Amino acid sequence: MKPHNKADFIITILLSVLVAGLLFANANSYTDNSAPSNKNIATNGDTVYLNSMTIEQKVAQMLIVYGDPDKRDFYQQSNIGGLFLTALRTESDFNWTTNFMQRDAKIPFLISADIEGCVNAFQNFRPYPFFSEINSKNDAYAVGKAQGDLMAKLGIQINFSPVVDLKDTIWKCRSFTGGADEIAGKASSYISGLQSTGTIATAKHYPGRTLDVKDPHKMTTISEIKESDLYPFEASKNAGAKAVMVSHVIASGAVDSEGRPSVVSRSAISSLKKDFTGLVITDDINMLGLKNYYSKTGRDQMLIDLVLAGNDVILDALAGTDDINHFIKVISSAVRRGEIPEKHIDVSVTKILKAKGLKVA
Repeated sequence: MKPHNKADFIITILLSVLVAGLLFANANSYTDNSAPSNKNIATNGDTVYLNSMTIEQKVAQMLIVYGDPDKRDFYQQSNIGGLFLTALRTESDFNWTTNFMQRDAKIPFLISADIEGCVNAFQNFRPYPFFSEINSKNDAYAVGKAQGDLMAKLGIQINFSPVVDLKDTIWKCRSFTGGADEIAGKASSYISGLQSTGTIATAKHYPGRTLDVKDPHKMTTISEIKESDLYPFEASKNAGAKAVMVSHVIASGAVDSEGRPSVVSRSAISSLKKDFTGLVITDDINMLGLKNYYSKTGRDQMLIDLVLAGNDVILDALAGTDDINHFIKVISSAVRRGEIPEKHIDVSVTKILKAKGLKVA
């Protein structure tokens, strides 16, 4: 199969934005250079003793950041929960990166990447059909299994995929085609194929209508959610999807985020969690659809609200070392003053550790 020129273009744009963002983050980062130590964490084989972890160590487990090999020692010392990888040149580059990052880690990282629709971190050596090109449930299962096999081979545990929004009028290639029933069927089959390899699937972007209005990467987005928008998410959960990613859409209708981006809405995430016990993951928190909402109250309040809303994993692809330290400090301080219950953190960290295949005592 020949690579799609459109996919190459999209990946180039995404990587350019990521690199620019990383440079901006480093140039405008916080000045707290200290990092919590992971030395006191008690483990026994594949068992982690939660009561041996400090608040800072537990909070750090909730964070997924861009996996920069130059920062490996910092990530390990800080006890960061997970890493997000973007496009590399070859399979060998991915294998080297995942092996290097995991080597000597007290608690292994949850390593993630995107193969969804026309966004494919492995496009340089392994192209796949766009979701818009998948015509049947059988094809969806086969694509999911092939992608899961590759990710397992490369040491990547979680795919931020599939997109189960009913329409994609922005990218025109990231969603499955058809009505709600057909999309739900394709998504369920894809999830079954992907997770048959041991790779975690992530249904996104809850509660839907993220790709057919305004682009939340660039601006505040408001959508009216219908029951049909939720149907593929229900089907994905019934298919056993182990994670759901929540969007920055301000939702009304079948899901009401009460005037807030869904990702910081307790109401929206409570609706999701009524019949779902898997990981709840934020969409990347650097998108302007979220950041613009906090233009007056500031980033610290945004971070606290992300945790209070019920997200287990905070995806911050542009975080520099100072930003990571700041996140840990802000959330840990909120726990100590009683604004965030420590039990709330423990529930999320337990889910994260189990997603890594670890036992929690």
